[in-house]
Amino acid sequence: MAPRVQLEKAAWRWVESVKPEEIKQEHIELAYRINLPACKRGACRRNCRGNPNCLVGIGEQAWLGEIDENVFHNIDDPNSERRDKNTFVGLTNLGATCYVNTFLQVWFHNLELRRSLYQFHNSRAEEHNIQSDYEPQSICEHLQYLFALLQNSNRKYIDPSGLVKALGLDTGQQQDAQEFSKLFLSLLEDTLSKQKNPSLQNVIQQQFCGQFSYVTECNQCGRSSALPSRFYELELNIQGHKNLSKCITEFLKEEKLDG
Repeated sequence: MAPRVQLEKAAWRWVESVKPEEIKQEHIELAYRINLPACKRGACRRNCRGNPNCLVGIGEQAWLGEIDENVFHNIDDPNSERRDKNTFVGLTNLGATCYVNTFLQVWFHNLELRRSLYQFHNSRAEEHNIQSDYEPQSICEHLQYLFALLQNSNRKYIDPSGLVKALGLDTGQQQDAQEFSKLFLSLLEDTLSKQKNPSLQNVIQQQFCGQFSYVTECNQCGRSSALPSRFYELELNIQGHKNLSKCITEFLKEEKLDG
């Protein structure tokens, strides 16, 4: 690059022959040296003050020298958290919340329940100002939002803190998984039963409720009596069994009553 003094003279040479009212765009570009060619790499020891297109040195040493080499190489690649195509999204374990995550994944993969939650009428969300971030409030809103992220997020995993906090769970203490399932489904059933859409009102019963009968039969006269009962879960004995079918078979086997 030519010396700075020569650049200055070349940039303002037109001033001697051009009147102020005759100044055009080309004169301004000459003054600010907009059209000067960029300096080639290695041609300058430092950034040329007379050439705005010289990017040989833009002061990067000032902040590069402050970077700890170890810290620099430990920076995570954002793409490492991007989920691969056609893979599922995980849930972050917040401490002792693995039982919550397990149920959430099971319920998420129940397509009928997921569709019903997406249809959950939320007037507050409909009135939400799109200029600000949406913040779920109720349990159903949090579950609706979480399911949407599990289905559409580009990340490998998402944080369920919002739902866990709304439930008032202690992330450092393991709760009874069976009790959690009962209470959560009961809460969902109560909330969805108040929806105007008939298809939502009984979705929990349709998906999770079953019925069996205790039948007592007399070996002498053959008379029998049945006591029907509804259930949301079965307590099965898994000891000594290799599959679910055998566990259910044992649960349903006949018992002989004496006395």
